[in-house]
Amino acid sequence: MGLSGPALSGPPSGATALPRARRLRDLLAGVGPGLLALCGLSMVLFLWPVVMLVLGAFRTAPPGLGGRWTTAGFTATLGDGSVWRAFANSLLLSGATVVVSTALALYLAWLTTRTRTPLRWLVTPMMVLIFAVPPLFFTLSWAMVGEYPVGLLDKALEALFGAAPVNVQSWPGMIGVSVLGATAPEYLLLRGPVGALDRSLHEASLICGARRLRTFLRIELPMLAPTVLGVVILGFVLGLSLLTVPLLLGEPAGIFVLPTEIYRYIDGRTPADYAGASTISLLLVTLTLILVIAQWRLLGRRAFTSVGGRAYRHDPVDIGRWKWLGSTVIVLYGVFALLLPLGQLVLGSLEPYFGVYSHLTLSNYAAVLRAPGVRSAFATTLLVGVIAGFAASALAVWITLAARRSHSPLRRLPDLSVWLLWALPGVTLGLGMIWAYLSVPGFRKLYATEWIVLIALTVGTTPIAARAVSGPIAQISTELEEAARTAGASARRAILGILLPLILPSFLAGWFLCAIVSAGNLDIPILLASASNQTVPLVAYNLYDNGELAQAAAVFCLFIAAVAVLIGAGAAARAAAVAHRRG
Repeated sequence: MGLSGPALSGPPSGATALPRARRLRDLLAGVGPGLLALCGLSMVLFLWPVVMLVLGAFRTAPPGLGGRWTTAGFTATLGDGSVWRAFANSLLLSGATVVVSTALALYLAWLTTRTRTPLRWLVTPMMVLIFAVPPLFFTLSWAMVGEYPVGLLDKALEALFGAAPVNVQSWPGMIGVSVLGATAPEYLLLRGPVGALDRSLHEASLICGARRLRTFLRIELPMLAPTVLGVVILGFVLGLSLLTVPLLLGEPAGIFVLPTEIYRYIDGRTPADYAGASTISLLLVTLTLILVIAQWRLLGRRAFTSVGGRAYRHDPVDIGRWKWLGSTVIVLYGVFALLLPLGQLVLGSLEPYFGVYSHLTLSNYAAVLRAPGVRSAFATTLLVGVIAGFAASALAVWITLAARRSHSPLRRLPDLSVWLLWALPGVTLGLGMIWAYLSVPGFRKLYATEWIVLIALTVGTTPIAARAVSGPIAQISTELEEAARTAGASARRAILGILLPLILPSFLAGWFLCAIVSAGNLDIPILLASASNQTVPLVAYNLYDNGELAQAAAVFCLFIAAVAVLIGAGAAARAAAVAHRRG
């Protein structure tokens, strides 16, 4: 009775402010200095280049210079017919590559895990070696193999059949080389799930009268749908961001894709059209994000359980005479993906001029070692690879620990920002770094130095490191840290003394993998490096672009030798450490 009419007609004046304050308090609950610093670092490293890339599409001036906001560059680029032709070419190249490479990878994974095919033991080591070869050098080797009319393959076919020229600078050449390179990582992703399939389901289908092919298509392949679809989308995304194959094999034939268009808008125009390059980058990023969202929608609510509580069988089977077809496929893939390109590079590095298969000499090695900038390129590559690999792995551990150990809603921000870069091609990331660092006066001094290349490679390889360390961290129970805290250890000591030793092998593996990827990367240094701080892949590309194919091959062979020495040194150090512990 004592309530007045106005009081009943609506909430009190502070009622709307209370839920907002409560939401803000819940958001900041459990946010310590470490998580706050990580969120700030993630925004600077991972989100800021993406935001600046978006803003750059609507600026009239290059990065770091004054300008005004406009949609003229955005609309002009989208109205350019060559951009949409490059878009269609990207879809065609990526689609054809992922279809063939996924089918081949799935077949090889099935051969090695489900059958008794001879030579199946060769496949996994061969795939690891192919995956370890930088994309530029793999493409460069095939550019030399199919160089008409002096390539090794052309010479062999001419000797066998009289005249059978092979030109890899064409659509079939681009797709073929892309398939050979993409099959290795897809096989490594598919091998485990294919090997884990229960053989009893296969046998039950055969008992019911189904043939092996129908059993695979109707029973086993649907069970592999999450993995296969994930590999297909990942392969399609990586195919869209491919730069080296279209740059070396497509441009000479007049075939352009979106990444090469981005590079042309910056390097091939005077003045450089940064707004147009940013617009094409946004088109590429939007397409990849749509693919990732489509995967979530298609697979998010479906169940694909194939291993239950009962014992399951995955014994290899005898496929009869078909095993010889499998062995033939293994041999042919090894020849075309590993032996032939590596043999061409080694042989080409010893030729006085590429295509002259006599008077082999070491003069190319002497020439590249005397050339200005080559030794510094090896030093820069070593520095960038080691530091970027370590920094990416350390960031991945920090981000994963924050996502799994913290209870604040902000813990997901660093993790999501890292995975956003999975949809950002290397050349696009390089363009975003240009916009981000040239826009801040204090950071402009980093441009065209090895430090901006180092930062960009760290940012670009952190998602790879996160995949390497997230699984081991998820397997370690928090009870170990809680027990240490109960015994009086600080949080830092619990992490350094218990958690880090347990994840050290995965950390080292991620460090090594990120170092190899950073050292062999061309997409990022091609926009960020200058003449005084080039990396080895950029030196090799410039030599190839200038027609010095033999010297480019020599640079590659020196690079592989340096990596082999580092791997050998690491293996020796590990063996010495094991011997010391046993002693």
